[in-house]
Amino acid sequence: MAGRSVSPGAALLRSSRMFSMPTPIPAPPGDYSAATKHYSATATINYPTHLTVTTTFPSRLNGDWGFKRPFPLKTTMDTTFPLVRIKQVDSVEHVTDFRSASDHTMTLKKYQEMNLPISVPTSDAMRSHDLAKFQVSVFEESFDVTALDQQQKVELANKRWKFTGPWLAGMTDGDFSRYLEKQVRGRRTEFRAYLRETLAVRMSERQARRLSEAGESELPAITAGEVTDSQLLDYQKELRQDRFTLYNLVSQFLDLAPVDPQTSYYVLGKIAPGEPKTLDRVSPYGQEGPPITHPSAGLSYLRTRNFQENHALYGPQKDHPPVKARVLKPINSETRSFKARIGVAGFVGSTPAAESVFNMARSERQSKFGKVLHHIELEHRGGSKIYVNLNQATVSSTGAVCINIGETKDQAEVVQKELMGESTVFEDELRAMQTPNVPRNRMNGPRSFSARPGSRIGGSASAYGLRDNIYRERS
Repeated sequence: MAGRSVSPGAALLRSSRMFSMPTPIPAPPGDYSAATKHYSATATINYPTHLTVTTTFPSRLNGDWGFKRPFPLKTTMDTTFPLVRIKQVDSVEHVTDFRSASDHTMTLKKYQEMNLPISVPTSDAMRSHDLAKFQVSVFEESFDVTALDQQQKVELANKRWKFTGPWLAGMTDGDFSRYLEKQVRGRRTEFRAYLRETLAVRMSERQARRLSEAGESELPAITAGEVTDSQLLDYQKELRQDRFTLYNLVSQFLDLAPVDPQTSYYVLGKIAPGEPKTLDRVSPYGQEGPPITHPSAGLSYLRTRNFQENHALYGPQKDHPPVKARVLKPINSETRSFKARIGVAGFVGSTPAAESVFNMARSERQSKFGKVLHHIELEHRGGSKIYVNLNQATVSSTGAVCINIGETKDQAEVVQKELMGESTVFEDELRAMQTPNVPRNRMNGPRSFSARPGSRIGGSASAYGLRDNIYRERS
């Protein structure tokens, strides 16, 4: 039986984003080493893979979510936030397979309330908290650029995040073998031509340097066609002994993502004399690999946090307001767990690696902040909670968000607590500044008070502590 014909307008609407669901992106790879120990089928993954769909409250009462069949009210009305992700629009059982999407959607909303921009990750992960004051936004022109020519790709290799080739340090043996077989082996002729052009530039630079030292006039630059096969063969043999230069040439030819080589001092001794080498700064993505999407991951489009908070009563504030965090895992010396796990806006915060109040064994006896990190307050709703300061936020190569947190200042914490209704500092100060009521005469009872300074009251017998019935009896 022939299929039903569709008009061009209907076919266009069916293929548009307004009437079709986007294809889900692949799920992030898990930690294979911990898969057999801490696997959870309901755990929140690093980033969402499906589109989030919502509807209005009147439509939700009717089960109308914009699909071909209504959703069951028992499932969709028993949620606080009407947010779902569609697994299959029309499954084999002729039902719409959906799940709740409030985890990622509400996490995005909570993160944007913190006004924290995404920064370029530092090359030294151990000093990420120390280098937080020198953070650079991912939207800077030197980092956020994708339209580049071949020369700009070479110059910005240690700054850009998008590459045509893979990150070799993150590939398995099977993936690396398939990459060599399908994309590298067939380009031998192109690579030899690339080496011929590189050798021509090198020979031209040597010729210009030699003529400049001799004081002679410059000659035309050597072209790639003037390089003989014997010269190219000698250059290839030389590159086999110079791994430093060979790796740079292969990376530029295949546009590979940079890898942190951990260059030791013995490599500098193998550099050929008379051949200048430039050791650029290490790429921020060389240690863990480039991100799978834009470095901001769509979480925040702020470029900087250099703005000042203005309080309605106290005026401009020196520090940004701290954020209330939850102690997920306290410090326990008996189980040799010397580092607390702090949850911030749906993420597990990264505490400083150096000795601080977050990981000191004696912090329990020093401050109230340290005591909370050692004990879970079960009598409070949600457990132990503390206020922390946000230093920096980055996105790893696997899509995980890393928020560096630190200890907040006492004054900023008190101001934020008062703003959240957890403290009454301003009201206490006003109450202390008011003039206390002084009783006129305690014999008349506790409700008799003197007038405020500057006010006028009429004189009477009761005002002087006398009773009116005395004069009435004498009269």
